[in-house]
Amino acid sequence: MSLGDLPFSSVLFDLDNTLLDREEGFDRFCRELYHTSSVMSSTHSEEDAVALMKSWDQGGLASTPKVWETAIKQWPGIFKDIDQAMVVFLEMIPALLILDSRTRTMLEDFSDLGIGCGIVTNGGTPMQTAKIEETGLIALVDSYTISGSLGVRKPEPRIFQHALESIEAVAGRTLFVGDNAEHDIVGAKKVGMKGAWMSLGRPWPVAGYEPDYVIENIWDVRRLVLGEGATE
Repeated sequence: MSLGDLPFSSVLFDLDNTLLDREEGFDRFCRELYHTSSVMSSTHSEEDAVALMKSWDQGGLASTPKVWETAIKQWPGIFKDIDQAMVVFLEMIPALLILDSRTRTMLEDFSDLGIGCGIVTNGGTPMQTAKIEETGLIALVDSYTISGSLGVRKPEPRIFQHALESIEAVAGRTLFVGDNAEHDIVGAKKVGMKGAWMSLGRPWPVAGYEPDYVIENIWDVRRLVLGEGATE
């Protein structure tokens, strides 16, 4: 199989809730925090406390300092201050994220075939870098682009263009994979890439645009890239 025969010669991936199940990792963090914090367990059951923290976090879209400010107000003494909370979160969460073995195998196969792979993620540089390094993704992709380092966030075109250049890819032969309809898929399509949306059971929310592909599992990208009977 030659690279020229494939539907795509390169793939760019979002990180959180795409390559990595960030929601599952955050759930693990909340539960570990609950079992080490008497102020949480004295007022809430584990399930109620975790549900509260998830509601504040908004799937990772909320400001992280704001999440911990709210937690400290809810449970005085859980952390000394927001700075301590941020340090604990940065130290713990990367190790609680797990790269699925099927995702690892897919990325290894792409590398063997010469398919360029990169990561494009919004977020702070220390946190996102730690996730990429801790999970072993750093050895499985050709580059990673973090908005905190570049100073530009998805869906702005420059972050996608920078990522394409970093893996020496052209937009027309590149698939972008992500879970955020507007930031990932609409943003990528505006610079000429095809978009595969991780729907996670949700309906498509952006009027006037449609994803080129809808997938439920990240390893389904293998079928799209290798042309193995993918459904659009």
